[in-house]
Amino acid sequence: MTLPGPRTLALALAFVAAYVLLDWLSYVQPVLKLGITPWNPQAGLALALLLARGAGWGWIVALAALASELVVRDNPAGLPVLAASSAVIALGYTAAAVFLRPRLAGPISNPVQATWLVGTAMAATLLVAAGYAIVYLAANLLPAQAVVPGIARYWVGDLNGVITVVPLFALLPMWRAGLGAIRRRALEVAAQALATMGILWLVVAFPADEVRFFYPLFVPVIWIALRWGVPGAALATLGMQAGLVVTVEDRLDFLPFVDIQFLMLTLGTTALLLGAVVSERRRALERVAAQEAEQRALLATAPDAVLSLDAGGRVVSANPAALRMFAAGGGALEALPAGQLLPGLELVAREGRSSLSASRLDGTRFPVDIAWAGLDSPAAARHIVIVRDATERHAAQARLRERDTALARSMRFAVAGELASALTHELNQPITALVSYLQAAQILAEPIQDADERLPGTLEKAAREAMRASDVMRRLRDFYSGGAPRTGPVDLAEAIEGVRAAFAERVRRDGISLELDLPAGLPPACCDRIQLEMVLHNLLGNACEAAAAQPPDLRRVRLSAQPSGDGLRIEVDDSGPGIAEEVAPRLFEPFLTTKPDGMGLGLAISRSLLQAQSADLALAPSRLGGACFAVQLPIRCG
Repeated sequence: MTLPGPRTLALALAFVAAYVLLDWLSYVQPVLKLGITPWNPQAGLALALLLARGAGWGWIVALAALASELVVRDNPAGLPVLAASSAVIALGYTAAAVFLRPRLAGPISNPVQATWLVGTAMAATLLVAAGYAIVYLAANLLPAQAVVPGIARYWVGDLNGVITVVPLFALLPMWRAGLGAIRRRALEVAAQALATMGILWLVVAFPADEVRFFYPLFVPVIWIALRWGVPGAALATLGMQAGLVVTVEDRLDFLPFVDIQFLMLTLGTTALLLGAVVSERRRALERVAAQEAEQRALLATAPDAVLSLDAGGRVVSANPAALRMFAAGGGALEALPAGQLLPGLELVAREGRSSLSASRLDGTRFPVDIAWAGLDSPAAARHIVIVRDATERHAAQARLRERDTALARSMRFAVAGELASALTHELNQPITALVSYLQAAQILAEPIQDADERLPGTLEKAAREAMRASDVMRRLRDFYSGGAPRTGPVDLAEAIEGVRAAFAERVRRDGISLELDLPAGLPPACCDRIQLEMVLHNLLGNACEAAAAQPPDLRRVRLSAQPSGDGLRIEVDDSGPGIAEEVAPRLFEPFLTTKPDGMGLGLAISRSLLQAQSADLALAPSRLGGACFAVQLPIRCG
């Protein structure tokens, strides 16, 4: 068994001392010198401790109850009876705490928690009162005719103690904030305290034999509960309970004190529930105020225009971005019809998106993207419209289209150059042989006496035309090859992002998952950026086409870059059908294609472009199950 620490032991001793002290202070009108009194604040203290510390402190409550029986009262019962009655108290409030702890996390802040406390306290205190009375009845210390009155008196005493003490102890962590609030509203607090003490003095100073003359006490309590919520209601009822104990014990013999306590029980319960309603309302107002402040801040800092429209389509409010976007100043957008700012706007659906041409107050037009949503406000139906200036997006799309066009033109030139090179290579030997044969035929034709005199000239012309065809083929090859590549440092992340953006619409349309893996800090590659982008366009286009042929959930393309040896490696991987084994060895040969409408030049041209830059293109193992092409680029130039 682990011994309690110094702080735990000090808390336990302090609780026992406080329990005995409260029992001594509230020991009024007891039944046969037993603990059956009309107000038992120590019961509230016990439940507050168990709620804060848990059921493991039940034995401390039993010890405190036993000490109180021995110290406060000259109880005729023996130690076994006292121990049994103390155990009843501890078990009853431990069970109540176990039930309430999940439902009372922190101070009571709403009517539901207050109702749980009152309801549980009513049941627990009734069971404790009945058990306490039965123990003394069994010990022949309580007459049978006094059992029911004793249970009623003990029940109302414990219930009063719980309702007045437990809410206050739950508020102890907030005592600094409470003192600050009291200092800020000191005059109001003084007025409420004077009103409470004055009405209590009038009730006691001019006694009457009916409880109804105590009803004026509801006035200050309700006032305090409305202004302060649960903390004020708990303090007010506790003060009245203490005041009654101090002032009426010896002076109020015309009316049983337990009757007054029933009234105080009603007063305390009413104050607690009313205070819980007020506290909940105050927190709700604080949350609403915080949300409104947050919304105002969001609207003030939002880069997009936000318009609030009434049911008639007129602007109710606009954020600063809207004033800037529509060239308005001083809140000039209010009461304007939305159609003046957004011609063609139709809020036919509850929510939606659209693109249209907006109009500033000076008459200039500009493209915008809008989104709207309807609000079912209790006051009136409204729409919130968010407007984003699409001028930059349209310009970027235009630049992207121009770049795609240029890349496509460059690719066509490259294809033409590769085709010219291939044709030159394949036709150069036959043309050279043809020239040789023509020259030989011209020589052989000279000794012939009866030959047509036009034969030598014709042969000469044929040889000259064959030689000119060879020169044309070489010049075409030089023209389309474009000379030496223009290499330099290239930011791979930027280049790859540009290629990805060019394929964004195609990827979205075909339902392809395009994954990018670009680690931070990649060094620049040494290459010709335009030619690299041509290669990536070709590889990514092939990958998207292969992935699009798969089922929707298997359409994946992965584009990655990473350091590799002394250079950088770019991989384009897809989840398509892959490369057939019989095709793989000749994959980069010109005119080799597996597509029905393919030319078979894309990979060959791509590899040629890269190899001219001291780079390379190769087939690599695929992680996605399709084809993977790896581009190896150098880092150093020269």
